[in-house]
Amino acid sequence: MIEWLKRLWLEEFEVTIWFTKDKNPLDDSPARSKKIFNMKKITTKKQNHFKGVDVDGNEIEIKTTAPFDYQIKKIY
Repeated sequence: MIEWLKRLWLEEFEVTIWFTKDKNPLDDSPARSKKIFNMKKITTKKQNHFKGVDVDGNEIEIKTTAPFDYQIKKIY
């Protein structure tokens, strides 16, 4: 019952962002690091800028000069 009410009234997203690190000198593929956020509101989503509010109410803003990849999954 609680899950049904959450789906009806709340929005929650799982956002995964992959950052490109410096290239590995042993091979040509760039190393990537991954960061996962649970967000309740997303305001800006671009290749170099991501902004929103997490489920705890904290504002999250990521700005980079290099483009990053992101994936957004809607939970509720």
